Amino acid sequence: MKKSTQTWLFFIVALLPTSLLGETYSSPCRNHPPYLYFVDGTCHGVLPELLEDILSELGHDISWLEAPWSRSYREAQKGNVDILIRHSMNPSREPFLLPITYGHDVRNLSFYLSPAFNGDITSYKDLAKVNIGAIRGAYYSSDFSNLDPIGLTLVGNTEQLVAMLELGRVDVVVASETQWKDQFEGRFEKATFIDSFINSYYISIAKNSKALSIYDDVARVMLEYRKSGKVDQYFKKYAVTPPEQNFE
Repeated sequence: MKKSTQTWLFFIVALLPTSLLGETYSSPCRNHPPYLYFVDGTCHGVLPELLEDILSELGHDISWLEAPWSRSYREAQKGNVDILIRHSMNPSREPFLLPITYGHDVRNLSFYLSPAFNGDITSYKDLAKVNIGAIRGAYYSSDFSNLDPIGLTLVGNTEQLVAMLELGRVDVVVASETQWKDQFEGRFEKATFIDSFINSYYISIAKNSKALSIYDDVARVMLEYRKSGKVDQYFKKYAVTPPEQNFE
């Protein structure tokens, strides 16, 4: 009798939806306040709170790992982390990430000039003629991705970009509100040219991770949060303008 009861319990549990079985998923956290930042062993900010509440509603938990974007990107490709937060999408990311948007806004790419550079940048045609500095693994825009400049110098972090620009090792660096534009603003001359475009932001499930099974559930709850205006509340809590929403 006891064995029969255990057998039935096994089959009942096996048939339960994944969303009813609590699991702990992993996500890397980088330093980009107020959207996300790592303090005292955990991730804080707009997006961590949003994701934690969605997973909690589904009966799951999350474990935060401190890591820069470049490492997070590589680990997601391998399936060693389950979820990436606050990023854009491009064709190179589609093979290993399932995106869930939480909104969009107008993104402006700005270009800052080295003190050793004489001239201005007024178009992508001008950019193609100079040595550009950028962050390795970062997505800027589709037009920037398709650019074939004379030189493209990729580095691991913004501090390296600042140093290279000061020393004249690159002519121009690219930056935006999401890529530490404030470290260049007022410190270096800003080019006339600005690349403006609509940019969607995502939380994504790594396809090779165990979180693949909860993608539909997370996407469903996120859509509910967006339509109800709940997503806006997380941004307003940190005095940040909420992203635009489009449900077409």
